[in-house]
Order: sequence, then structure tokens, then C-alpha cells
Amino acid sequence: MHPSIPSGIPTLVGSFPHVDAETLVPAILRCLPDMPAWPQLPLRDFRESMYVQYSEGLPGAVIDCERQRIFFRLDDAFTEQLEGFYQAVVDGDVNRFAISRDHALGLHLFLEAVRRLGDRRPVWVKGQVAGPFSFAMTVTDEGKRSLAYTPELYEVAVQGMAMKARWMARALRGVADGALVVLDEPYLCSFGSAFVNVSREDVMAAVNGAAAAVKAEGALCGLHCCGNTDWSLVLETDVDVVNFDAHEYFQGLSLYPAELGAFLERGGLLGWGIVPTSGSAAAIGAAALRRELDEHVSDLVRKGLSRERLLGQSLFTPSCGMGGRTIAEAEQVLDVLTTLAASWREGVS
Repeated sequence: MHPSIPSGIPTLVGSFPHVDAETLVPAILRCLPDMPAWPQLPLRDFRESMYVQYSEGLPGAVIDCERQRIFFRLDDAFTEQLEGFYQAVVDGDVNRFAISRDHALGLHLFLEAVRRLGDRRPVWVKGQVAGPFSFAMTVTDEGKRSLAYTPELYEVAVQGMAMKARWMARALRGVADGALVVLDEPYLCSFGSAFVNVSREDVMAAVNGAAAAVKAEGALCGLHCCGNTDWSLVLETDVDVVNFDAHEYFQGLSLYPAELGAFLERGGLLGWGIVPTSGSAAAIGAAALRRELDEHVSDLVRKGLSRERLLGQSLFTPSCGMGGRTIAEAEQVLDVLTTLAASWREGVS
């Protein structure tokens, strides 16, 4: 049994603009002791880019670091690799889907640093994996056709991300009693448009497959989408945490009070991405963002949701990753985030 996530704790979405993981990881552990998260560092190495990071070892994957391109190739080598891939999925060979130090230095330094804390280790840690739907829609074959539209490659994307998420959950559970693995699904913003020819059932099946893989390792699964989407789809999946941009896109989520209420009733948590990563966090300030958050909660209560559940089943994050910001801006976001979370916890305790 995993412990319960305390309401009101702050954590991260994932990416940072830093290139020095050795100093960043200890800073994260100090700043976010309740639920630290390992940092993705896309500026350090192309292999740490969101989709490249999780393509390692998948059949057909070609990572061209010189041209900074990733694509999948359907050739004889793909056919040979595919059999071993599916055998590993069937056998539950989680280590076959490990993410190496070259692809995620921040992750490996994070795991090592948490182990060294001994009895002072955090109860909860967090990690992130590219969501299966977004991976399948964003990554392409040699002809620049999304993997989602080639059945063999779509299954590699969906099953591959599920197993990567399971490996992540196992790695995090190895250093803490509680682990949260969040699926990054930015492409859900385009779901339902004329440009996405993937059914609702297929998207839900992909997300639920990844969630089941995470939960098989005794971890919780979340989903992060940083824009508007069909939130009824997300809230009806098997994820435990829904992380959204509450600063820019709260109104979109508020259109689904019945689905959100049902999600909270079955124990789901809202991850409020209330601190903007657009460079304006410091200018707005924690106090103003706290007032904005209180207004959002009141709005949902007026729509019939339980204030008690909203207060008791929330955690806080930046609105999105910070890989595209400056180091100074990222530090400002963290400062505002921790100040806001402390204010919230003091107000509801």
C-alpha cells in the first residue's frame, strides 16, 4: 500500500533550462522536500528532449543527434527487433525498457541523491514519461507520418510508453514509499480536431494501459495537459492525478463539473498548475495567485463540487515545464510555487 499524498504540497512538471544536473538535483531536494521530482534537461543533451528521452531501445527508433531529429524506420531490422520487444512486454521484462544515464542524467543523479538521504528520504517522489497518445502523434516515421497512423508503429508507441512508465515507477519506488508517475500529454489539446484521426476509445485505452503499468509497480499515475482538451475524457480514465494549467485554462476544466466531481469522489487529486511559466510568475506574485486559486475553488463549489474534497485533494505545480525559460525565471517560479503552497496549507490546516 502506498501512503496518501498530503494535500497542498508542491511539486514539478519536469523540464528545467539548466545544464548542470549535479547542482540542480540537491537544490530541488531542498526546495521541494514533500514531493521532489527529477529534472529533465533538454538543453544539456538532445537525448534528454521529451520524446527522444523515452524512445531509447524501441524497435525502429532512429535518434540523429547531429541533425537533432528522431524518427522510426520500418525495415528488416525493425521486424527483427519487434519480436524481442513484444516478448519483453509479455514477460513483463521491465528492465528491458530502462532509461539510461545518457538519456536522463537528472533522473539517475536524483535516484542516487535520494538514496543517500537515508532516513531523511522524502515519502513521495515524482517522475514523468511522455504520454502514449502524444508520443504516437508527435513522433513520425521516415516520411514524417505520425506513428499513430501506422498500426505497427502505433502499438510500439503505446506499449513502449507503458513499459517506460512502469520502469520509471519501479525506479522511483526503489527510493521512496510513494511514487507518482505523470504522463505528459500535450497533444491532447488537439484531440477532437480535424487533424487527429484517433478515436476517443483508442486514446483512453492507451492512457489506461500506461496507468495500469504504473500501478502494477505500486505507484500512482497522473496525466498532465497544459492546454484545453476534452477533460471528460481525461477525468474518465484510470489516472489518479490530473495536472492542468490552472492559470490560463481553468475555465476549460470548469465546464466539466459532473466529471470532475466523480473523479474527486473516487479519490482523484487535482494538480493545479497555478504558477505560470511564461515569465510572469514573479511579477504576479504568490499572494495574487493564491487569490486566483481561491476564486477557482469557489467557482467549482458554486457548480456543485465539494469544497472539502477540493481542499483535501489538491497539489500544486508550475503550469508547464520550464525547459524554455531562463534559469532565473525557473528559480522565480519555484520560489512563487513554494510560497503559494505554504500559504494554502496554512490556510486549510
